[in-house]
Amino acid sequence: MHQCWRPVGVGCITAIIRQLLDFSRRRGPSLGPGDLRPLAGRTVELLASLARKRGVVIAVDAPEGAVTAQIDPGQIQQVLANLVVNGLQAMPSGGRLTLRLGRRYATPPSDVDGPAGEYATITVEDQGDGIVQEDLPRIFEPFFTTKDVGEGTGLGLSVAYGIVREHGGWIDVESTPGAGSRFTCFLRMASEEPLREALA
Repeated sequence: MHQCWRPVGVGCITAIIRQLLDFSRRRGPSLGPGDLRPLAGRTVELLASLARKRGVVIAVDAPEGAVTAQIDPGQIQQVLANLVVNGLQAMPSGGRLTLRLGRRYATPPSDVDGPAGEYATITVEDQGDGIVQEDLPRIFEPFFTTKDVGEGTGLGLSVAYGIVREHGGWIDVESTPGAGSRFTCFLRMASEEPLREALA
């Protein structure tokens, strides 16, 4: 179990400052119907160079047609980027990262206000180191990280979690040490009334 309170390089310090500003100044989402497919495509394009350097192949698995949810496109783009970067950092030996879009019937967890029903989903699945069971409850805490020095600030997942919660959704995590992790974002379908207030 590692914390981010340790000597870091200039690059890590810059990333921490940038993410702190994102975390502290993030505006509430401006929600409207949006297709998740182009967001996934842009995320892959933005991070293609980083993926190649790490020997990771990124694949997008999406159904035909639009996958539409009530979203703030810019904020969900940030969620996707944070989750993909998290997956890339978890694969020091390379591998395959899959970004999967779809729809799923689900019941929200007890701390999320919403009915059981169909939700738009974004899943980021890596073949990395995985997360030990005792760390899973803490992975969305600000500054908590299991990454090596210079790899993680402990804010990427926390920012992603906060954005998805403000969209009225949640993130589900499945992980097996040594076999990788799967992060699934559940977002309200575009046909539902937007939720404009942050959830506690």
